[in-house]
Amino acid sequence: MCIKLMRTSFSSLNNGFILRSHFHQSLKDHLEEVTSIATYIYDSQNDDSEKRDIVNKICMAHDFGKATSFFQEYLDFQEAKEKGDFGKKDKVFGPNKNHALLSALFAYWWLPEEYNLFGYLIIKRHHGSVKDARDEFDLTDDYSVIEEQIQDIQKFSQKELENIYCLNLNEFFEFVNESNLKLIKKRFRKVWQLNNFSVEDTLDFNYFYSLLLTADKMQLISELPTIPNQKPCWFVEKYKDHIRSNLLFENPAIADSQIFKIRDEIFREMKEELDRIDLSSESFFSINVPTGSGKTFLAYYSALYFAEKLKNLYGEQSRVIYSLPYMSIIDQNYNELINIIKFNQKTDEEPKDTEILKHHSLSEIKYESDEKEYKDYDARFCYDNWQSKIITTTFVQLFNTIFKVGDNSIAHRFNRIVNSIIILDEIQAVDEKYYSIIRAFFELLAKKYNVKFIFVTATMPLLIGTHELVPRRKIYFESLNRIRICNHIKEDVSVSDFKNILIKDIECRKDKSFLIVLNTIKSSKEIFEFLQKNTSRSCLYLSTEIYPKARLDKINLIKNCRKKNPNKKFVVVSTQLIEAGVDIDLDVVYRDFSPLSSINQTAGRANRNGVGEDSSEVHIYRLKDDEKGRYFHNYIYPAFITDITRNILEGKEIVQEKDIFSLNEAYAEKITQKVSQDKSIEILEHIKNIDFKKLRDSFELIKNEYAFKRDIVIEADAECSQIIKEISELKRDKLLTKNKWEYNFKVKNLFRRLNQYKISIYESTYLSISDDLLKISGFDTEYLPLKSGTRVLYSPSIGIVSEAKSIEIL
Repeated sequence: MCIKLMRTSFSSLNNGFILRSHFHQSLKDHLEEVTSIATYIYDSQNDDSEKRDIVNKICMAHDFGKATSFFQEYLDFQEAKEKGDFGKKDKVFGPNKNHALLSALFAYWWLPEEYNLFGYLIIKRHHGSVKDARDEFDLTDDYSVIEEQIQDIQKFSQKELENIYCLNLNEFFEFVNESNLKLIKKRFRKVWQLNNFSVEDTLDFNYFYSLLLTADKMQLISELPTIPNQKPCWFVEKYKDHIRSNLLFENPAIADSQIFKIRDEIFREMKEELDRIDLSSESFFSINVPTGSGKTFLAYYSALYFAEKLKNLYGEQSRVIYSLPYMSIIDQNYNELINIIKFNQKTDEEPKDTEILKHHSLSEIKYESDEKEYKDYDARFCYDNWQSKIITTTFVQLFNTIFKVGDNSIAHRFNRIVNSIIILDEIQAVDEKYYSIIRAFFELLAKKYNVKFIFVTATMPLLIGTHELVPRRKIYFESLNRIRICNHIKEDVSVSDFKNILIKDIECRKDKSFLIVLNTIKSSKEIFEFLQKNTSRSCLYLSTEIYPKARLDKINLIKNCRKKNPNKKFVVVSTQLIEAGVDIDLDVVYRDFSPLSSINQTAGRANRNGVGEDSSEVHIYRLKDDEKGRYFHNYIYPAFITDITRNILEGKEIVQEKDIFSLNEAYAEKITQKVSQDKSIEILEHIKNIDFKKLRDSFELIKNEYAFKRDIVIEADAECSQIIKEISELKRDKLLTKNKWEYNFKVKNLFRRLNQYKISIYESTYLSISDDLLKISGFDTEYLPLKSGTRVLYSPSIGIVSEAKSIEIL
């Protein structure tokens, strides 16, 4: 999309329009440009003329209140201050310079009754976030200010406003009286008490809200990027064949493995199935195939295939949004797509951000098109607004875009979802308690906003009915014998006994690599320290106490070991963060008991390529915390899920890989029957009551319900120390910085770089190290040095050195 913005620089002043919206723009030009952008986006996505008129009126009304002399004087002062005319002097302006409430009332009066509450809320909060309905009722408290503003407009600017809107405003001014404001409040209360606001209403509201926010922010950008055409699906197939050839060259024996053979069969079958699909009537698809069968290639190929087919159907090119559960696997996926593009375009240059954009809290805010590199506000907006053809992002970012209704900092990009193709990789990572409400939102996004969904996993949950793109998937699952699950959960095992089991096996089989996955940080540290002391093997530790940069380095070390040094056999101890999508391959796995979906994911880290005559072992034990008398799995997993898993595995001492598919089906069905609907019912109640803040607070995909956590930074190396220094210096020199956008942009990106060193810890751990924490000058951010004198505070190998005794997960 390329929208050419009008840069009038007060050209309207020559035509008698003197009211301003910003320093260098007239109110008339601003309103018309915002409306032009919003309706352009709307027209590219819809053909409903009635709603187009609603978008038009909301955008034209949003800054109506800026016509007061109070706001114009405020602009004059801010402009003079920026030029340095007032030095450091400041001036206090009263509430009569505010413009949102009066603009909202104008929209309420101007819009059809069906949409005037929408318009009121959208405009009232276009500089903030929409609150709960009951908190938006109070209008009469501000009546004296509104009355003063109207009198001011009548005296100074009514004629110009009437020329802008081509309306006689006397009727509106008569409408805005104390009696009518009480009636509006009463109507709000009536609508709220009826409890008949729906999911469909919520999505419509967020769509209108996002169009205004996007257009209002976009209008400030001098030149919008030109978004290129979508990549063709054959890019993926051509690169996949290249990788296949390389694998055969590096390891000819892999050609005999079953998984290598079925990768080609699965890809061929999916291509045939894609040709049978009617995209005008279907919206939900799934790729449910075994671990290691090339899910990323399958997902990208199908999404780009759909994009091409939808363009032929509707004439518009679809955006592809690839979402994954964890930031730790975003880079892996993003780099795969980068390689696909570079290989096919025969270039070593990185694709521009207009082609593919990586969006999460650790990625640098930057934005570059073929034409230019964007800076400061422009870069921030294009990045946050997903101005790209393919976006790779986390579940949190995607679901927040959909469910954080009325959140000003997020909702502006909601319109980017319209007509898009959304890939949800490792969908089983989504908490089951949200299934019902997610289903309700997704079904309407598909029906009303033409969104296509592709769910990707080796353990498909029953979230929603889908068209399976690999229909013979069961045959492929049942043809594999790469692993076997050895079930030891019949008897409880203490940590001490588990140590003896591990050390005996590790020492006996020095030709094998091992992965040991525990449920809590406490148990994982204890096992790791024991193995470090009692074996000469190379041991690595992974948990959320290892800061992200070091965590990724360790994962890459494990991944690359098989290629560069196949004789080196690591012993890896980890919490469950190793599960979804982390592309590592080890020989033998030990796993503390967990839900079947987690067991499957852990098993997927063993013998991924199926090389060798023997299958790899995945040993499942049920560890008990002797100190507290509880199973470790009880600290983090709902009892009903682990009970279902125990029932499914009961009596099965060995589970072959060929049997896992049928077990997964039984597991998914039982979960669907047992999962509580309480969270979805709660969210639906918030929707009915127009309680958008409560709705936002209720949908927390990664909210930790077990303990309060604190974020701290680990000052792990010279780079981290330099970032902390730069942040402190920026804060100190803030008063010398004239461009606030440049300052905010620099600070934001420095903190994103600092996030590579950030970990979340529990209150007990935080208290045990609080005396050693330092604070970044001018910011509410604490960091922990590696040492205090000779005392070690943080170990790169195991994390925080603490005496805290509490149970910690992940």
